[in-house]
Amino acid sequence: MKHDQLGGQVPVTRRRRRLLRWWPLGVAVVAVAPVVARTPRPQVVEPEGVRTLADAVRVSRETGLTGWDLVAYAQQLVHRKFSRYSILSLWEPPALAFRNSRGYGAQYNGALWHILRELGFDAERVFATRVRRDSNPWWRMGHSWVQVTIDGRTLDVCAGMPENEPGKVPFLPVTEVLPFGSFTYWNTNNGMILFTIGTVWRCLLTGKELPRWVEREFGTRAHQEP
Repeated sequence: MKHDQLGGQVPVTRRRRRLLRWWPLGVAVVAVAPVVARTPRPQVVEPEGVRTLADAVRVSRETGLTGWDLVAYAQQLVHRKFSRYSILSLWEPPALAFRNSRGYGAQYNGALWHILRELGFDAERVFATRVRRDSNPWWRMGHSWVQVTIDGRTLDVCAGMPENEPGKVPFLPVTEVLPFGSFTYWNTNNGMILFTIGTVWRCLLTGKELPRWVEREFGTRAHQEP
């Protein structure tokens, strides 16, 4: 607060108050801008003419498959619908990520969960804050997937890799497996947003390429085999 020559306080101007109110938004826009700039354009694919989640449900039903065979078909259909693994488009809900053929676990497995529920399966979204990957046991990170129960038998289902099957996934939870609710989605996304922003800025300032765990061809591993 400024003072005049007589020692009285001069009120903060309306313009200054407006600037103080909006500066956090400006900082956020500047921080996120490189992430938006590095986000590649969607490389949309439409296997069997599938564009939306509703299309996927319809096509899956038309196969005439039932039980675990239908679960496996839906899982593979979601896998084929995604062309890029990416955490750069965190703002897209599963339905939009499915249409744009890009996303990470919460998005592609969120789409799979929706399809399986619409097909009438007892399916639950779950997550663990740490999982160990088969391809790199020392690389641990959070992941979300789907658990399906048929006739009392519950199997893990994940659309991330082409060789996956119901009950066959390339990761092992090393922390408690918990239900994935709406709060979990926003909490996970918010945490990843900060992590993603930091990674993108670090690469921008050092001139390095984005690591494969940020963006890569869908169905390939974050760590290349030697």
